[in-house]
Amino acid sequence: KGLQAITRAIWERGGIVSTVCHGYCGLLNTRLSDGNLLVAGKRLTGFSWTEEVLAGVAKKMPYNAEAEMKRRGALYEKGFIPFTSYAVADGRLVTGQNPGSAKATAEKVAAFL
Repeated sequence: KGLQAITRAIWERGGIVSTVCHGYCGLLNTRLSDGNLLVAGKRLTGFSWTEEVLAGVAKKMPYNAEAEMKRRGALYEKGFIPFTSYAVADGRLVTGQNPGSAKATAEKVAAFL
């Protein structure tokens, strides 16, 4: 709840919200002051379920973050090839798919600034 409050405050003050890899899990239940989910209708990415499976950790994960994002109305995207750099900017929401996407995500944030 603390992370959600910080994220909501940044977003509602006009700031950039950015995540890389599993960081997008922190956005799953972030609601704005109007009650809408931050991710609803937004293009974003994060570690894909395919990557969880290929990394051999899917059975250890408490949930499928990709599916949960889609369930909340996010317009989830992923790169065609797993574990390659892929970043998405939807206005002030900037996300990277996996650790290899950190540079591309940072470049999108910097370009926005």
